[in-house]
Parts: sequence; structure tokens; C-alpha cells
Amino acid sequence: MKKNAFTILELLVVLAVMGVFTAIAYPNISNWIAERNVKKEAYEVITYLKERKNDVQSGKYGMVQVVMNWRIHTYKMTNEDFFKEYKDISTNSSYKSNRTCGHQKPNSFTNDASLNFELGSGNPDSNVNVYPSASHPSPRNASVICITKDGSIRYDNNTPINVNETDPATGKKVDYFLLCSKSNSTMQTCKAGAQLDYIYKITWDRFVNTKLYKYNKKKNSWMKIDG
Repeated sequence: MKKNAFTILELLVVLAVMGVFTAIAYPNISNWIAERNVKKEAYEVITYLKERKNDVQSGKYGMVQVVMNWRIHTYKMTNEDFFKEYKDISTNSSYKSNRTCGHQKPNSFTNDASLNFELGSGNPDSNVNVYPSASHPSPRNASVICITKDGSIRYDNNTPINVNETDPATGKKVDYFLLCSKSNSTMQTCKAGAQLDYIYKITWDRFVNTKLYKYNKKKNSWMKIDG
């Protein structure tokens, strides 16, 4: 009685087929993973911004300032200090008269290190490089957001200078933040005008309404996917 078994030739054929399949499938799987990782961290940043906005809307703080960098960090201002800085008739400052905030200004802002969100070079477990960041030449080394209940306080755009563009839907200026995959970018090559795969862009207006875009390298264009 003959035994059913693979011959060496049959095994070699199977291995060859598996090798061809792996060679074809591996790049697609790698691309999918790189894309997914950047998208995941982009949504984490959006969630972070929404949480800080909710902190103000709920009355937890009078205002918060979020600094977008490889380390996203937040400065908070109490309701009492916000009233004193911007509404008290005895206060006389350029921030009050211009309805602006500066980087870590007014001085009643306090940093909350527990809210630090590490990205890019600040976190070896992160899969992205970001722009703007301190990895790029000054003054474009961060983007600053001042969040209030009514969106009445804007960043004075002194130092650092936010990067911005025109929103194609509204025609108004919005600030933005780029996230690139570490698989095909460096801290320096992730920047405005980069033509790389796996780039996502977050934009926001003065009310911190966010939009998320994905870069299409073949078409050299951005596609809105959320917001």
C-alpha cells in the first residue's frame, strides 16, 4: 500500500509559491501598517484637542493654551485669573485690549506636565515625525492654540509663528499640524511641501473645530477624511 506523502519536488514548489506570495503581499501589508499607525496618532491628537476644549467648555479652566510640537503640552489658566486678565476693568494690558494671548502669556498661565503628549522624537514608541516642531529652524518650531469658551482670544502669532493655510471650504486662514511616518521620513524631511506617502494633516480654526486630511502622493493633493 502506497503512503500519501509530499515529494521533495512538491515541497519545493509549495515553498516557491509561498515565497512569491510573500514578496507580493509584504509591501502591501507594510504600507497598510505605516498608514494605519500615522492615522491612529492623528486621531489621538484630535482627541487631545477636543479634551482640552471640553475642559474649558465645562468651566474647569478659564482658558488653556496648547503648544503643538513633538511634545504637545498645555498651559492652563483658572477662571479667576482669566476674569482678571481679560474682563476686570482695573486690568490694563495689551493682551486684554487686543484680545490675544502670547506663548505662555499672560503670566497667569501655568504648565500642567501631566497633560504632556509625546510624539515624534520625544517618544521612541511613536510612529510619526511632526511639523512644526523644535526640530526645524526657528521661528517655525511650534503652533500655539488659545482655547476659550467663545473663541474670542487668538494667539498673537509672535514667537513661535504658527504655520497656516487657507481652508478651501471657507476661504479663511487655519493653522495646521503635519504627521509623517517614521518609516519614510526624518525630523527634518517632515515639513511643509513634503511629498511623501503616509502624511496626515490636522487643521483647526479659532474655535478649535478640527479637520483631518490625508496626502495623496500620486495626485499631489490633500483629501479631507474627517471634519
